[in-house]
Amino acid sequence: MSAHLRAKLIPSLEHWFFDRFPEFSEVQKLALPHTLAGENTLILAPTGSGKTLAAFLSALSTLGELAAQDQLENATHVVYVSPLRSLNRDIERNLRGPLAALNASLPASQQIRLETRTGDTSLHDRQRMARNKPHLLLTTPESLSSLMSQTQWRDGFRRCCCVVVDEIHSFCESKRGALLAITLERLEAKRDLPLQRIGLSATAAPVEAVVNLLAGDRPCAVVAANTKKVYRLEIAPIPADTHLPAGGFNPYRIAHVVADLVLQANCSLIFTATRSAAERLGLALKVLLPELDDEIEVHHASLDRERRLWVEDQLSEGTLRAVVCSTSLEMGVDFSGVDQVLLIGAPRGVSRAVQRLGRGGHRVGGVAAGALVPLSLPDILECIAIRSAVKAGRLDPLRPPRAPLDVLAQALLGLGVERPWDCEEAFALLRRAGPYRELARSDFDAVLTYLAGGGKVLGSSGDYGKLIVTRGKFQVASRKVARTYYQNIGTISDDYSVRVVTQKQRRLGDVEEGFLATLQPGEGFVIAGQSVVVKSFHANVAVVAPAQGERVQTPRWLGGKMSLTARLAQEELVLRRALRKAYESGGMAACAKLLQKDWGTSLEIAQRVAAYVERQYHASPLPIDDPISLERVPDGRSVLYLFHSVAGRSVNRSLIWTVSHRLGENFGSIVGNFDDHTFLFRFSAKRAPSLERLREAFHPEGFQADLVAALSKTELLGAKFRPICETGQLLPRRNSSLPLSQRRAASWSGNLLFQTFRRYEPDHPLLREAVREVLEDDLDAEAAALEAAHLHATAWEVVDLERPSPFAIPLFAAFNRETLIAQDPDKALDEVVSALYDTWK
Repeated sequence: MSAHLRAKLIPSLEHWFFDRFPEFSEVQKLALPHTLAGENTLILAPTGSGKTLAAFLSALSTLGELAAQDQLENATHVVYVSPLRSLNRDIERNLRGPLAALNASLPASQQIRLETRTGDTSLHDRQRMARNKPHLLLTTPESLSSLMSQTQWRDGFRRCCCVVVDEIHSFCESKRGALLAITLERLEAKRDLPLQRIGLSATAAPVEAVVNLLAGDRPCAVVAANTKKVYRLEIAPIPADTHLPAGGFNPYRIAHVVADLVLQANCSLIFTATRSAAERLGLALKVLLPELDDEIEVHHASLDRERRLWVEDQLSEGTLRAVVCSTSLEMGVDFSGVDQVLLIGAPRGVSRAVQRLGRGGHRVGGVAAGALVPLSLPDILECIAIRSAVKAGRLDPLRPPRAPLDVLAQALLGLGVERPWDCEEAFALLRRAGPYRELARSDFDAVLTYLAGGGKVLGSSGDYGKLIVTRGKFQVASRKVARTYYQNIGTISDDYSVRVVTQKQRRLGDVEEGFLATLQPGEGFVIAGQSVVVKSFHANVAVVAPAQGERVQTPRWLGGKMSLTARLAQEELVLRRALRKAYESGGMAACAKLLQKDWGTSLEIAQRVAAYVERQYHASPLPIDDPISLERVPDGRSVLYLFHSVAGRSVNRSLIWTVSHRLGENFGSIVGNFDDHTFLFRFSAKRAPSLERLREAFHPEGFQADLVAALSKTELLGAKFRPICETGQLLPRRNSSLPLSQRRAASWSGNLLFQTFRRYEPDHPLLREAVREVLEDDLDAEAAALEAAHLHATAWEVVDLERPSPFAIPLFAAFNRETLIAQDPDKALDEVVSALYDTWK
């Protein structure tokens, strides 16, 4: 097999490869027969298995053959698309060697040009590339979509024969994937011949979702390599007093453990949940390891670009001992010196853990070694479940957005900017893209009508026509519209701050707009040490008044926390059921034995979890999914109804919104709160509903309609409408470099438009997209309805307690954290939850 494949490579490329590698890797042996034959191919293999070269060996061979035959034109023949700019830079670095070997064997007139084109590319370099097209272009979906319509590039892709999409799974669950799929169809349409599509991924499940994004309904070979590379994931040994029953990221509790682990490796990549956590942990490590001060760095998207690139270079050269990051380095970048990956806190998903773990052992046959560093006792349970799922290869299923209409609007406008298009031809092109295979003609026509300036709202002014549609064809209305289109390509929108002021206009501070959008009427939050409720919200200013005893909502900096995935929720429930059965048959000893034997934990971890389970039994049985555990806890003149629901934040938020809406005003002011494992309602003690009435509120019939009704009482749909209007090219994309007055105006226009459309044109495609996105992508209404049905039909295990049980403490702590007025709130929270936990001895 290897000899046969070698013969298909251009000689200079063959010599370069085998001078460096003894033979093809397993994934290369499996993939090259397909890629060299020009077939669409999805390559699934762990990071470091050689899958990138499995794609590029065929692409480079094609370029070499064209050059040898003097057939390279001033056009792009191969396109590489990645989700991150840093990946493009990394691939460019890795391709220098084989490309130099190829060019050394070619005449000067047929040298293969490689260029990177992203949002960071300078104007000078863009103009140079427009004149002399790169034969191999490295780019992102947004930049590629822009090039499709530009005059200087309209013929630049006429010879494009192959596109390589790296980390393709990362596109599947966002609108970037929908934009990419349409762009691939536009790329193929420019050549009127089949375009070879090669996708690369290490964590793709189900495969069908990825194939659909890559190739639509075209044939596509799937290569899944059984490589020698393994994932070795452990749970870090941590002193017992470090594991509290709740609490967020406190670097002082775990920094010394991380420092010890850093000293045991040559180079560690350390992932945290947020950018601020990365900064705090990085500083703590420098303090604890002063001798390594110059070898410990922080990396995240908010850093200056030059600083980020410098850190990446140092990682590549192996000069650093540790880099602490959030999400900025979790995909695809090849840092061969990294031999240890540390995950600070459970990463809330199996695929996310695998993705981050894969940053280590970046070589064929390498081992991706790492450790989970749990931050609390609940974190340990989650880490045990993650470790088991990673070992078994049970990944999180992808949930691609279904035919997003705002991306459709952007794509249609892009087509109109490119050239006049026949409507039937455009509709057929869009239906070939995977996410739009079931696109209804009525939706296509509705978006086209909106872009032409039609409809009850926009049509009344006559000033919003972006396309001219006549006699079954459409094209851009003006050069001004085209310029605006180029400035607003993409699907990523920033969340801007909202100024919070009192009714006397005294400024209290700022909160993220997205957090305010999640608040229900009358729901409070804390800022500047005060509990407040929003009285009015306009022009990016929230006017607040003192709360009258309301329980505050989850603090804003927890609002964007990643939700527990459905797969990990099921893994954790399996663990909980096993622990409950073991404890009730043999106590702590049986639990510890189970964890060591069946779950592979250390004796230390097993004993700590067993003690945690026993402490829970001092209050109530270990919460599982059947029966449903419900705690009733007095809270002053109110009572808390706390449900244990291991379903994730998105599902639990949908449940409290819908149930609160259904209960209405009959039970007084209802305040709800949630996290990944629990949700609660706070009722007046005198007006709390009966268990029968509360159970009925979970009835699955009409759940989605009631959820939409509940959403209409919040600012969430309005806040979501603004970025949808940006993607759909109705509003200009807000830019942080704009003056504050312009940014506020953009926000106000979005809210005003939402209210206007909801009143006068509720069937507008962008408004329907806002509802679809919130229900399907943000709240997972389908899963929430299933969970509601489960809660409605399953027996409840009701316990009346004087205080929350150990397993309920995390939610109790989360929404009480910001009421702590202390110099060190992290330390104060640790003391509060420890004291509460100790009462259950």
